[in-house]
Amino acid sequence: MRPDARGGRRPRRRGRRPGEHAVNCEDARLLIGADPGGTTTALEEHLRGCAACAGFRRETRALDGDIRRALEHPPDLARSRAAVRPPAWRQWALAASVALAAFIALTVWLLPPSDTLAREVVAHVQSEPESWLATEHVTAAGIEHALRGAGVQLAITSERIRYAQSCWFRGHYVPHLVLETARGQVTVLLLRHEHVSARRAFHEAGMSGVIVPAERGSIAVLARGGGDIDDIARAMQRDVRWLPGNP
Repeated sequence: MRPDARGGRRPRRRGRRPGEHAVNCEDARLLIGADPGGTTTALEEHLRGCAACAGFRRETRALDGDIRRALEHPPDLARSRAAVRPPAWRQWALAASVALAAFIALTVWLLPPSDTLAREVVAHVQSEPESWLATEHVTAAGIEHALRGAGVQLAITSERIRYAQSCWFRGHYVPHLVLETARGQVTVLLLRHEHVSARRAFHEAGMSGVIVPAERGSIAVLARGGGDIDDIARAMQRDVRWLPGNP
């Protein structure tokens, strides 16, 4: 195997997990975007037959390598400033860019808590693209491990659960589940320590989702693409049992 574009390191090959299905173009680009240097058996099988995705990975790895090299060898700005004094318009442009960055940061800081929570939920799901690829149900032991310490029980048969992990999110371990439903796979995060006053819908990064209040905390439900997932959110409100105490 040849080194990848990132400093000569070999790609990290993760063997196909039990039940992992063939990767399509959408899955491949999610995996490549999340970790340009990583790989799986299913991803390599897809790339051998898809020139477009193979080219996308080459470009992504090349860009990743350029960024790393630029960070390792930053330009000598002090010498450049001494040699050439920047024109006045550049100073104004720099001031404007700083002001714009401050405005963006302030805007994000002032977003309602439900908006920032939704963005962090999406970012977390994006960081685990392999969660969408599982096709076999999780064992009872796997589900118990994901729920352990979260203070919840589920009135859902294990045959519907395709992925179950206990994930670190906003200072707490939360259950991260992928369920098989009539509309396809959906992701569910049980957020005992995050409270919302009303339903909050969002659409971001090719996913649609809702965060709904629960007896203790809230529940986030996401699906790839569009479609109505409110019925799934209501079912989760009914099927999740919140245990007493404060895990």
